[in-house]
Amino acid sequence: MPVDDVIRLMIVSSLVVLPALGLTVRFALRPIVDAIVRLKEGGVLAPDASAMLVAEIRQMRAELQHTHDEVAQVRQEMARLQEAESFDLALRQAAQPAAGALPPSR
Repeated sequence: MPVDDVIRLMIVSSLVVLPALGLTVRFALRPIVDAIVRLKEGGVLAPDASAMLVAEIRQMRAELQHTHDEVAQVRQEMARLQEAESFDLALRQAAQPAAGALPPSR
């Protein structure tokens, strides 16, 4: 095959095949790109996913801190209740006469 024929074949293929390939790629990728754009506009895809993750981490830390605070309050309340219960038990034991003791005189 002479060099002139090869050059003509390359020119014809570049004039016909490359535009056809470009149109095919454009029509194939357009629905995908449109779907991604709609998802970003609808708020499903965040434009900056790392900022969204940081916000979620901050929220979870705040919730965890709140839970720790609640547990500390419950422990303090339990300690107060145990102290009150032991005080009440001591008062009841002091109020009961001993088994062999004489009744108070009149």
